[in-house]
Amino acid sequence: MRFDFTFPREYEIKVLESKPPVHPLEKLYHFPVELEEGDRSGVYVRVVPRNGTPWFGFFASGFDSPQVMNAVCSCPAPDALCVVAGGYAYVVKAHDPTTWFRVEQRPVLELRTATDQQLILFEGFTSISAVGPHGIAWNSERLSWEGLRVTQVRDHVLQGFGWDALTDKEVAFNLDLRTGKHTGGARPSDAKAPG
Repeated sequence: MRFDFTFPREYEIKVLESKPPVHPLEKLYHFPVELEEGDRSGVYVRVVPRNGTPWFGFFASGFDSPQVMNAVCSCPAPDALCVVAGGYAYVVKAHDPTTWFRVEQRPVLELRTATDQQLILFEGFTSISAVGPHGIAWNSERLSWEGLRVTQVRDHVLQGFGWDALTDKEVAFNLDLRTGKHTGGARPSDAKAPG
């Protein structure tokens, strides 16, 4: 489990080793709310908001793989927290755990903060999603056939490479962190039909 509290936060959070005991004042919330048959594994946390009632959360894991991200981090909004369990990222308001969303990027392979832009970046196999102070900031278009390699974030531009299946090579791309728009990269929709 990776911890990243780069952004200021208005709560304390602790990852638990097992299901918490029943507590008369601290309610247990499930993410997602309606658990499916496969949602038996996940991460339990205890959240203590600066102004609010403490609560427990169970965050269902997406995948059981060493490739996917498992993390707990603070968000650009100081009253929000993010738990990534088996590549599924959940963003929850610390003082109101009924206010939450799951990041579209599934699975999340890497997480990075862009503090100057007030963003958390969630990298997947082919695209990147960003969460800002007000929720989802953007979801990029596909940047690669399969596999991304980010090389640097400078000013408001993320630079990296995406794999092009037609040439079996990496192709450079630049992603504008303000808009989520990109130039370069490789994706199947760019492929030309043979002939």
